[in-house]
Amino acid sequence: MKKVLMVALLMAGVQAQADTEMRVYTNADGCSVIQETRTNGTTYDIEIAGQRAFVGILHDKSTGDIAAFCDDVQITNTSKGLKMECAKNQNGGLTTRGAAELGLLKDGTLTSISVIGQVKKLMGWQTDTEISCANLEEDIGP
Repeated sequence: MKKVLMVALLMAGVQAQADTEMRVYTNADGCSVIQETRTNGTTYDIEIAGQRAFVGILHDKSTGDIAAFCDDVQITNTSKGLKMECAKNQNGGLTTRGAAELGLLKDGTLTSISVIGQVKKLMGWQTDTEISCANLEEDIGP
């Protein structure tokens, strides 16, 4: 399901390049986020200090994806933006879970994003990915 959702989002964007809007956000800590708004949804490619995460959300906010950890996440609106999470996900031979929080202004401007992904091991849950980017500003370019 996860791969189907992401492939659908990406293919929709490839087929409708004119409908794709891309924004780049950065902060003083070296975090960069590429936000691509496409026909069916919005994707966020987050990178900081060698760690990377990828999050996708359908426009109707009915579901989304935290790549490698959750497909079919539950999305809730918060006072600061959106919260995405899945409690337990069968991911091939692994059990994973994850969460993401997006700080969004009413016009869709991203102000912060955090992603955590965990894998269940013999001794319990182990954090595989943990990224937090605050104070994001849109990089307008030269």
